[in-house]
Amino acid sequence: MSLKIEFTPYPLGHEIKDIDVRNLDDRDFDELQAIYDRYGVIVIRGQSLDPQEQIAFSKRFGPLERFVWEEYNMRDFPEIFVLSNIVEDGKPLGLDNGGRYWHSDMWITEQPPRGSMLCAIEVPHADDGKPLGSTWFASTADAYDTLPDELKNKIENLSAVFSSKAFSDFVGYNKPADDQDVHAANLAKAQAQTKDVLITHKMVRHHPRTGRKCLYVVEGAITHIVGLDPQESRALLDTLMNHVIRAGVVYHHNWQVGDIVMWDNYSAVHCAIGDFQWPQRRLMHRTTLSSSAARAQEATPSTSSGTM
Repeated sequence: MSLKIEFTPYPLGHEIKDIDVRNLDDRDFDELQAIYDRYGVIVIRGQSLDPQEQIAFSKRFGPLERFVWEEYNMRDFPEIFVLSNIVEDGKPLGLDNGGRYWHSDMWITEQPPRGSMLCAIEVPHADDGKPLGSTWFASTADAYDTLPDELKNKIENLSAVFSSKAFSDFVGYNKPADDQDVHAANLAKAQAQTKDVLITHKMVRHHPRTGRKCLYVVEGAITHIVGLDPQESRALLDTLMNHVIRAGVVYHHNWQVGDIVMWDNYSAVHCAIGDFQWPQRRLMHRTTLSSSAARAQEATPSTSSGTM
């Protein structure tokens, strides 16, 4: 192994040290990709990528996907999805207050993307200099591995129904927005124009590159488990989610300008922490790795009336 890894005490979130992602030779890149596949979340600090460089590096992992709400994609580089609380001339620069629940990205699509790469451009700070707006990560692969065998057997062939309306109600997008909250108003408007979309995913899915089994749970988005009565369904969902994010396994990433964090959409879930507000500025650029490596049979859509 030629790359230096600084391991966290958690199953994921390990830092790759002393590299410039713009100048990785094929051998080092292949090793980096293997580390990403193995651990699910990796951190690379001290980078300074412009949008073109981020796109070029991201494409070394395979094709990219655009975020489904085009208004939050960068105009000149639409492969870049902008996450920001900055408003310029009355228009949000990017999506604010998104992802503040435990999830993997774009779960409402038939084949969710392989993963995401987030680059920190501006990071909010408290008055004492502590970075705000951290992102928390948990391993769904480790969660599956550490389940009791009885529970593994119970969920092996179960599927869950995911709902855009259930998700919207859970995160409050349907609530009336303050007139001054441009971001919330836009989210509420977009959600009001979208019909409920239901999609069924297996609760245990195999990672398409490693074959490792991973749990598939998203906070607030699942209406029920197919074939179980409502009470048993809810109890099982709560048990699984609580196990994924149990004490001692969650990695808290405190952002620094120049950070790259890559997360795997199969073997990890994440949650953004919204402990900052304007005039504290946050600006992040995300690229999304395509689902082209995923197995087509891992999700079956129930309707196709919209996307999330």
